[in-house]
Amino acid sequence: MNEEGEIRVFNPSKEISKEIILEILMRHRDAMKQGRIGEPPIETKKILTDNERKFNQVRALSLIIASQREMITLSRPVIYFRSFQKWKKSHKSEEDQLKRTFEAESNDYNKLKEWLEFLGACEKDILHAERTKSFNDDYIIEKQDHEGNTIQQLTQNFYDMLEELESSYEQIYLLMLTNKIVSAGIEEDEELTYKQKEEEAVRRVIDA
Repeated sequence: MNEEGEIRVFNPSKEISKEIILEILMRHRDAMKQGRIGEPPIETKKILTDNERKFNQVRALSLIIASQREMITLSRPVIYFRSFQKWKKSHKSEEDQLKRTFEAESNDYNKLKEWLEFLGACEKDILHAERTKSFNDDYIIEKQDHEGNTIQQLTQNFYDMLEELESSYEQIYLLMLTNKIVSAGIEEDEELTYKQKEEEAVRRVIDA
């Protein structure tokens, strides 16, 4: 029986695989929470200042990216195999395969690679912001309040990237769902088309 949030894996060592997937997803959840409210996952009795919370929020961007990259790394072999098998079935002749190569086709594996490229670009943007003197590409800046105190202020760049990373997580997780790496309790029906399963997966992610 499939319970809500049940994980399905192809690794023979099922329990180990479950633990790996859960650990990555939990770290991503914690990183997203840190990105939203500035609280790190490690419990501490120390009361955080507003500036410390904002620094934690910016640090969370890199943690979110790292978790999503791990989701992709974990999923790549399975998604490659399933996508390649579908491509071979659709293009059986050698001539057809040469005309419509796997690398040029729109498939789940190539979509996954595109999200990996996106995460790499996010990492480069963060590093660039840290290394340059310009404030235009920064995610946090210093300002003076009306009493002359130095305060940290999150920029629109921060909020934009956090929103983009929320979207990338949804799409990466969707690829994991449609390729049966994880399960969200979607009823398996052999009569459903792949497109129908994908649409159902999207609906469940949005409604969750």
